[in-house]
Amino acid sequence: MSSLFGLNEFNHLVHVREVERGLACQCRCVVCEEPLVARQGSVREHHFAHASNREPCDSSHESLLHRYAKQVIVQARGLVAPMTPAVAHFLGISDTSSPDLLHALSSVQEEVMIGTIKPDLLVVTPGGIQVAVEIAYSSFCDLIKVAAFESLNLPALEIDLSRFTPDNFDPAEVKEAVIQSVAQKTWVWPTECPPSLFAATDPTAPTLPTARKYLPQEIISFSGRWVSIRQFPSGDIAVRVIAYDPDLVSLVKTVTKAHGARFNPQYKTWNVPRWGARLVRQKLQQHAERLEISVSDVRSRQI
Repeated sequence: MSSLFGLNEFNHLVHVREVERGLACQCRCVVCEEPLVARQGSVREHHFAHASNREPCDSSHESLLHRYAKQVIVQARGLVAPMTPAVAHFLGISDTSSPDLLHALSSVQEEVMIGTIKPDLLVVTPGGIQVAVEIAYSSFCDLIKVAAFESLNLPALEIDLSRFTPDNFDPAEVKEAVIQSVAQKTWVWPTECPPSLFAATDPTAPTLPTARKYLPQEIISFSGRWVSIRQFPSGDIAVRVIAYDPDLVSLVKTVTKAHGARFNPQYKTWNVPRWGARLVRQKLQQHAERLEISVSDVRSRQI
C-alpha cells in the first residue's frame, strides 16, 4: 500500500495532501525515516514514495490515523464535545443550555497508564478534572473498558473516525471531526446521572455542593488556534488565547488594548469594558476570516 503519511521537518505527522509536491515536502518515512517524495500527479491517487524508489514500507492506516488524530488534539489543546446531563452533573455545570461542551485543556498527555488502562489521551480541564479520550477506527470501547472508566471515576469520550478510510481521507474534514464537530463523539462514561444518595425528606441529609456556573463562552478559531471570549453580566468581556501562541497573543493584545482592555495576570485574560466589547469581537472575527482565506489560498496553490 502506498503511504499517505510522512514526518515533516518538525517531526509532525502530515498527510500527503498537506504538503508541497516532490522533494519540496521535506518529509521522511514514518517507518524507516528515509526521505520521501510527495507524488501529487493528476492520474494516480496522491501518495508518498521513497526518494530512492524503493518499495513502500509496511504501515497501518489505523495506527497512523490514531497518531494523526491525537496530534491534532495535542496541537489544538482543546476540543468540542457533546453536552449530556450525566457529563454536566459530573463536571458540576449547572447551565446545560448549550449543546456543546468546550474543553480548553490545561494538559494533554498521550497514552498514560492510569489504573489498568491506557487511554489514547488523558486530558485535564481548566477545573482540574481528568478526562480520557479514545480514538476509534475499527475497535471501539467494550464493556470491560467502560467498567474500568467507571471504577476509576474517569469520564471517557470516544471519537468515531471509522469513515476516514485511506480512500476517504481529507485532512480538513478529519480535523473538523476531531476538534469542532460533535457528530462522531460519544461519552462512553458517564452515561447516566447517579441517583440521589439521600431522600429529600430526610432532615439529616447533608447539603450537596452547588454546581459551578460558567460565564457564556464564544470561541473564534484562527486556523486551528483558538481565542476564548467570555461575557460578564455587566457586558464586559474577558478575552484569552487558549494555547499560547506569540503571534496570536500579540494580535489579541493590540486589538483589545485599542478598546480599553486591562490585562488580568491571574487568569491571563484581557478584560474589555462593555463599550468596546462589540468592536473587539468584530475585529477579531475579521482577522480570523482573513487568515482562513489566506490559508485556503496557499492550500489551493499546493494542490
